[in-house]
Amino acid sequence: MAASWVALAIGVFSLGSAVAASPSGLSGQASGPSDQSWSMGFAAGSFNYESSGDQGFPIYAVRFDQPTSEWARFEMGVSYVRPEVQTDAVGNFDPALPSKYSNLVTLTLGLQGRWTLGPLEPYAGIAVGFFGRYDNDFDGRRFSSSTFAFPVGIRIWATDHIGVRGEFRFNQDGHQVVTRSDSEMTAGLFWTF
Repeated sequence: MAASWVALAIGVFSLGSAVAASPSGLSGQASGPSDQSWSMGFAAGSFNYESSGDQGFPIYAVRFDQPTSEWARFEMGVSYVRPEVQTDAVGNFDPALPSKYSNLVTLTLGLQGRWTLGPLEPYAGIAVGFFGRYDNDFDGRRFSSSTFAFPVGIRIWATDHIGVRGEFRFNQDGHQVVTRSDSEMTAGLFWTF
């Protein structure tokens, strides 16, 4: 499992390095859409969930975004992760308890500040939305609540319509009466349409 994440990271880094060293990147020509095109991206990575002792679990995300100005971008996203949780009746992590699988789904809307540096587009933002947890066992936890996310990342444009993206996202997820701090690191491809 860890080897696949290392391979993904090496692939994204290699593609990003090739794009950054490309003739358009070296000559300072801008890559990426100059209009208000929507982008769609798929990403995978690692999710640290406080209710599972912050172990890294595979996470999958789909993101749609659109520039709203030279300096801002609107984003919609959905992510899914299936961690093994060990929580007591109050919802606190307890390594003495048996582990069980849960399904976590997050839907968010956000705004990002962006800076364009040739083919590179670093960004940071804030997003709000809904977080849902659905444990697999019959009497397991099932709830949805609010979430706040704080993404920081970079888009690297390979052409005017495709590129790679890496992101760290810090989440404040509502868990019934408490808030949990979770984080995700993802990398993937995106394209405009």
